[in-house]
Formats: sequence, C-alpha cells, structure tokens
Amino acid sequence: MPPLTTGSPSQEILLNSLLTIDELTTGLTVLACDAAANPQQSPRLRALLDELLAALHACENELGIYSDPESCSE
Repeated sequence: MPPLTTGSPSQEILLNSLLTIDELTTGLTVLACDAAANPQQSPRLRALLDELLAALHACENELGIYSDPESCSE
C-alpha cells in the first residue's frame, strides 16, 4: 500500500480501507466458490480465514480498540 500523500490522511485511510474491503470480499468469494467445488481446498481456506481474523484481532489489540479480543464475537 502506498504511503499517505494527501493533506487529509483520515480520508485517504478511509478510501484505502474501502478498497481493501472490496478486494478482500472479491478474493474470499472466489476462494470460497473454488473450495465449494473442490472440497480439498477447504482446509487451506479455513486456515486463511483464521489467519486474517488473527491479524485483525492483533491489530485491534495493538491499537487498544478492544480490551478483550473475544468481546467482538459475543
């Protein structure tokens, strides 16, 4: 991801977040469709999903967003 370049980093972060969400949604949908057609791919996809959630929770913890990573699953 390129460094922030505008005078309004918060807007650029929001735009980057939305673009990343779009790419993740598309990529995960393609992988899920492939795993549905090829069940042997399912364990790798599940591992990827676990890794993505772990990275998200780690970042939230580092930034102090949630005091308890389990609180967002309730």
